[in-house]
Amino acid sequence: MPAGLVAAGDAIASFNPVYGQGMTSATLHASCLSAYLRSDPRLDEPARVYFDQVRVIVDAAWQVSTSADIELPHVDGPYPPGYRVTKWFGDLVFRTSQTDPVLSARLSRVTTMLDHPAALSRPGTVLRALRLGLFTRRPATTSTNGHGHG
Repeated sequence: MPAGLVAAGDAIASFNPVYGQGMTSATLHASCLSAYLRSDPRLDEPARVYFDQVRVIVDAAWQVSTSADIELPHVDGPYPPGYRVTKWFGDLVFRTSQTDPVLSARLSRVTTMLDHPAALSRPGTVLRALRLGLFTRRPATTSTNGHGHG
């Protein structure tokens, strides 16, 4: 972008509306612009600092939405490197968040864009999800296949 010109909201990136990220993303862009302008930048130079901050928001939103989109039945790849591990851990966090209020709150903060998706890979979150998902006995469930295997 040339000096004196910035973009925000859908002019930078537009998202699938099913994920509800557009308005939140635009609001976060406005917050970045406010911080940038309060830093007394040189307006005769491109706003690189602003765009670096906005890139973090866009990348986080894309990470959340594409990880959901790649699960759609009609998507057959190519899958990103580390996809299987990421999917396994994402499924573990989602499953354990259904019964654990701490993980539920952490996941909710990511899906509502209050926290970056990297927050889910913090050691405390990883260990909690592993402990609850792998080492906590879950009650037996009855599957919908009619065979009673859960």
